Amino acid sequence: MVGHIVGLGDRHGENILFDSATGDCVHVDFSCLFDRGLLLDKPEVVPFRLTQNMIDGLGITGYEGVFLKVCEITLSVLRSHKETLMTVLETFIHDPLVEWTKSNKSSGGEVQNPHAQRAITNIEARLQGVLVGVKASPSLPLSVEGQARRLIAEAVSLSNLGKMYIWWMPWF
Repeated sequence: MVGHIVGLGDRHGENILFDSATGDCVHVDFSCLFDRGLLLDKPEVVPFRLTQNMIDGLGITGYEGVFLKVCEITLSVLRSHKETLMTVLETFIHDPLVEWTKSNKSSGGEVQNPHAQRAITNIEARLQGVLVGVKASPSLPLSVEGQARRLIAEAVSLSNLGKMYIWWMPWF
């Protein structure tokens, strides 16, 4: 859920590691942050990857049990601390990623940053429950539960997975 909110793509088994001492998840490779996955040759059309082999690892309840509840709790916490999160992320407007500054310099040397502004706008919308970056028309904000269920539905969609990710293993 956190990855979806900040537009983190390219999440797969090699980019999400587990700390064997604590059981914590450790994310690596942040090259597809702020919706860059939507600009790939084969755009990421899912909010996060949730393939059959991942679902199998969740046990008998699949994504309808603990996984769904944790997604709802995480979205709820993110929404309740929206101001703090946005304060941290808004620094990218004033101190943008290097790649954002390469093509957006104004004549006065000050960086005009449409990429950062678009990223911040998308994050704010997601924190309000609006579906951004998934196959959906503009929508009204969803409840935490509705947003979690809709994101999971998009993530497990065979149609979506089949369009972008050859190793989603449909034969499972």
